[in-house]
Amino acid sequence: MRNLINFLLKNSSWFLFIFLEIFCFYLIFSGNSYQKSVFLNSTNEVTGRVYSVSGGILSYFGLKQENQELLQQNAKYQEQISKLKEYVLTLESDTLKVDAFLSSLDKKTESRFILAAVEKNSISMIENYIVINKGENDGIKADMGVISQQGIVGIVRASSSNYSIIQSVLNSHSRFSCKVVNSTADGILLWEGGDSRYAKLTEYPKYGVVEIGDTIVTTGFSDFFPEGIIVGTIEDFESEADDNFYSMKIRLSTDFGALKNVFVLRNNNDEIKELEEKVKGDAKK
Repeated sequence: MRNLINFLLKNSSWFLFIFLEIFCFYLIFSGNSYQKSVFLNSTNEVTGRVYSVSGGILSYFGLKQENQELLQQNAKYQEQISKLKEYVLTLESDTLKVDAFLSSLDKKTESRFILAAVEKNSISMIENYIVINKGENDGIKADMGVISQQGIVGIVRASSSNYSIIQSVLNSHSRFSCKVVNSTADGILLWEGGDSRYAKLTEYPKYGVVEIGDTIVTTGFSDFFPEGIIVGTIEDFESEADDNFYSMKIRLSTDFGALKNVFVLRNNNDEIKELEEKVKGDAKK
């Protein structure tokens, strides 16, 4: 113990120097937006590559189950496409025209989704984040919505060239506008910690009729998600303090503990954002 104390005293100036250096860097990156963004992008790239190696090893052992799920999902989509084609044929008897229409649609339509693999995922913190193996080189930008085959996942908060960080639904800062399917009333989905299977829907007006088991979906009011993306189901609900709103316990449709792949939604609202920024700029003049 005495030797340890002597060592610390002998090298106290070095320890003080290192502490002050760390403190200075903290002030630089926390107080300047440009330096902060550079720091986030750099750390995204480094940590992303580390998690990519470990994630690749772990994901190998889950390939069998994942392939089975993909086969089932593909079979479901093929069935839907077949039914859609049959319906189109009832409207247009000329099969050549139908095939030509579907072919041209495939060529003109750009995929709205960017498939990415999960490299790191936390569910036990108050502020949980997800690292994926796609970034700016793949067209991913900040504020893009992220979903899984089961439902919503979160929002892209930062991207480097090859990796991105997603702010999960399981994050105390996450807020999403949601509603009961086929209703007009809406509330705010949030997560207050605890069980990763559940979230809370607050400020839901009482004029909206709700029942246990009802499906909760996105409203489409935000820039992140279109209307109708599944969120979960109502497991319980009660009146809030002012008695004008419901507070609901929502069982999330996405199993965050078993998340392997996600879909990043391409934003098609750049024109809307430009108009909003223009209005804000004009208001400041």
